[in-house]
Amino acid sequence: MRCTNIDLMNNGSILVVDDEPINFKLLSAILEREGYSVGYASDGHSAIKMAVTNNYDLIIMDLKMPEINGIEAARQIKKIKPNANIVASSAVNNMEHSEYQLFNDFISKPINRSKLLELVEKYAK
Repeated sequence: MRCTNIDLMNNGSILVVDDEPINFKLLSAILEREGYSVGYASDGHSAIKMAVTNNYDLIIMDLKMPEINGIEAARQIKKIKPNANIVASSAVNNMEHSEYQLFNDFISKPINRSKLLELVEKYAK
């Protein structure tokens, strides 16, 4: 279980939740270049802990993770912080219709930089 948090910058703070460190490195490079503070959780347990103890403007949540998947992590976060902005991230959109309500939006992998920045502009400011 790995979690890190970086001090807030001007544009807001974003929590990236993904069990693949390379995905975090890619997203954080893009987001930090745009002036966002980026936190990282490598699993659902860490994501829940970080989301409820910090005020992130946006959470980008990988759907497929071991133990607690992104859908269950989002469900638990929303119980405590119902107004949390959470964007689902996955290579395959395999959510049930009823699970869509947990997320503000969806971004497919591989991540498209323009689409990522569009979503961040929409939810993190």
